[in-house]
Amino acid sequence: MEKKTTRKQIDWQQFFITVIGTAIGVALTFVVNGIMERRNKAQAQRLTAIMVIHDIDNSIDIVKKMKEEEERNGELLRFALKQRDHLEGMPFDTLAGVLDVLIDSRSVFSFDTSKEKIFNSDLDTWQNLGNMAFLDNVQTFYHYRKRAQDAMNESTVWERPIPNEEYMQLIMGSGWVTEEEFAAILQPLLEEKLHENRVVYYINVSSSRLDYLTQLIDYWTGLNDENKFLMGLTDQELEDYVNNINKKGVSLTKSKLLGHWVMTVGEQTNEYDFHGDHRYDFSVDYASSFRQMRFFAGRLKMTLSYSGEWAFQGDSLVLTPDYNTANMTVDPSGMVPEENMQDSLDAWVTRYQKQSVDRFKEMADKGDNLSVKALVDSSNDKMEWIESDGTVRYLKRKRE
Repeated sequence: MEKKTTRKQIDWQQFFITVIGTAIGVALTFVVNGIMERRNKAQAQRLTAIMVIHDIDNSIDIVKKMKEEEERNGELLRFALKQRDHLEGMPFDTLAGVLDVLIDSRSVFSFDTSKEKIFNSDLDTWQNLGNMAFLDNVQTFYHYRKRAQDAMNESTVWERPIPNEEYMQLIMGSGWVTEEEFAAILQPLLEEKLHENRVVYYINVSSSRLDYLTQLIDYWTGLNDENKFLMGLTDQELEDYVNNINKKGVSLTKSKLLGHWVMTVGEQTNEYDFHGDHRYDFSVDYASSFRQMRFFAGRLKMTLSYSGEWAFQGDSLVLTPDYNTANMTVDPSGMVPEENMQDSLDAWVTRYQKQSVDRFKEMADKGDNLSVKALVDSSNDKMEWIESDGTVRYLKRKRE
């Protein structure tokens, strides 16, 4: 005889099925959540490690640039020291370069500590990373970076020997003079300074500065190579991270570039007009600071213009100026001559204009160019230029 299934039995079966289904669903939710939590933790771990490793690489690059600058400056200063009794006839550029290297006009030097603060302030960072050898390396690096920063700001080895105030007195006393006239002022000053013990000491310890910078580069590079090994980071991951944090717009194309662009730097206005035949026209309007000269004073307004060629090289925009096309207009309306000195002012303006244009045309065969990484925003009305030294400039499209 068949056994009949009652309504009550069916209800209990459905109840048990529902309970079991719910339990499985809850279990699956916990499993999935656990997997997601572990995945998110791993992603946070790698992102934190990449951020810190990139910060260390940036610091190494800064010190490398400092070393290159010290090598150039040291060579120039040692040459000047050997020639200190025979500076007569030395080119203005060389004399001015020597003085510039010796003047203590630097602001307080500091590394960017924003990534360090993020690393040290987030308790989850320590839990996420887990690798104690990596954590110890990072803390060691930040400790020695702070010591290096303090040394560069406080040690006499790094202190340039000619106070900036002394240089300003020289500038204010000389007024507006030609390069030849300023060279005649610099020559006796440098002959005197290059015999002072403080200046000679600064030149002689250039090798000590170089050794210190070299040690920092070697030590930090070795430390960061170990970091990349400990955290199993690939060069591609680091490159993707850098591209992600630096990318603010879209790549520049010919159609996006063509047209008129304006860049403002302080009171200076630069204008670029890019043409389809890979030519461009450049002009800049600027004014000198207030000058108190012997027979007149005020501000000189100027407009410089020239043409050149543009080209793309990878993600860079390369501008090659043709200084043979240079032209300059000078507006002396902001200059006020003393009584009966208008003719002298007019003659000086004419001479200044010719000398300025001649200097540009002398650079025509030097092959100078400007290479910038260029991006445009989504509206195609703003463009970002990143120069080789890291300087960032912004341009706006000028609509006719």
